[in-house]
Amino acid sequence: MKPRLLADENVSHDLVAACRKFDPRFPVEHLADWCDGACLQLKDPALLMTLRDEGLVLVSFDRRSLPHHAGVLTREGVGHSGVILFRRTVSRTAYGAQARLLVDFWREAAGWEWADVVVYLPRS
Repeated sequence: MKPRLLADENVSHDLVAACRKFDPRFPVEHLADWCDGACLQLKDPALLMTLRDEGLVLVSFDRRSLPHHAGVLTREGVGHSGVILFRRTVSRTAYGAQARLLVDFWREAAGWEWADVVVYLPRS
């Protein structure tokens, strides 16, 4: 399975496991496992540009800095390949709830054109 979603370092590996319980072929991988963790120490702009080059959508809880960096890349014309952020109402330890939100949303949105898109889950 080729990943299409990449959970960042602030997302638990348990989310990836929970997603795969719902769908064993769900296209998500954790940043620590992707490319042997080579991108773990990248700053947000560099990570977003790397993922853009690979066509990967980043999944994160980092509502503080990621939207800003994604917006800057978009305004500068560099762009990014998409970001999915969990809202504050989603517990960081509710892996089943996180997984259900992500899997259900991705079934709807997998075919989207993700360039420069930032989505918050749950959607309002």
